[in-house]
Amino acid sequence: MVSAMEQPAACTPIFAAGDTVMHTSEGVCTVSEVRAMRFGSAPQQLYYVLKPSTVKGSSTVYMPVARGNSMLRKLLSPADIDGLISESLRLEPLWVENNKARKDAFLRVLQSGNYAQVIRMISEIHAHSEERIAQGRKPCASDENILSEAERLIHQEFSCVLHLSQKDTVDYICSRLKAS
Repeated sequence: MVSAMEQPAACTPIFAAGDTVMHTSEGVCTVSEVRAMRFGSAPQQLYYVLKPSTVKGSSTVYMPVARGNSMLRKLLSPADIDGLISESLRLEPLWVENNKARKDAFLRVLQSGNYAQVIRMISEIHAHSEERIAQGRKPCASDENILSEAERLIHQEFSCVLHLSQKDTVDYICSRLKAS
C-alpha cells in the first residue's frame, strides 16, 4: 500500500477490500484489494482490483482509484429497490410508436442509469411484445435487444442485493409492480 504522501488526495480510495460495488459496465463486482501498481511506463498509482460477479473463473478488472471513485458505487439497499419500483409506476409512459425514435429514446434511458425509468421501459417492452405475439407477430428485434441489456443491468444488482435468483428477481419486481 502506498502512503498518503505519495498519492494525491483525489486518489484516496472510497472502497475497501471485501466491498461489493456496482461498476458502470462490468456490473456487480467485489473489490478484492486496493494496491499500488504500475502498468507500462505510466507512473505507479493506486488501483482497485475487482472481481466481476457474473464472470466465472479468473476475470479481474484493474481500475485506477481516481477513475474508480467516479465509476463505482455502493449497491442499492432493498428499500432503494422497492422505492425505484414504486417510482417507475408514477413516471410518464416512455413508449414511442416510431421504431427508430423508440430505439433512440430507450438507449438514452439505458445510458442515463435512471433505474426507475429502466424498470418502466422493461415493463412497457414486455407489454408491447405480448401484444405483438397475441396479434401473431414477432416482438421487435431492437426492443428485444434493449430489453436484454436493461434486464441484465437491473436483475444483476437486484438479485445480489435481494439474495434472489434472476428468475425470482423478475417475480419480485412483477409482484411489486402489481401490488402498487
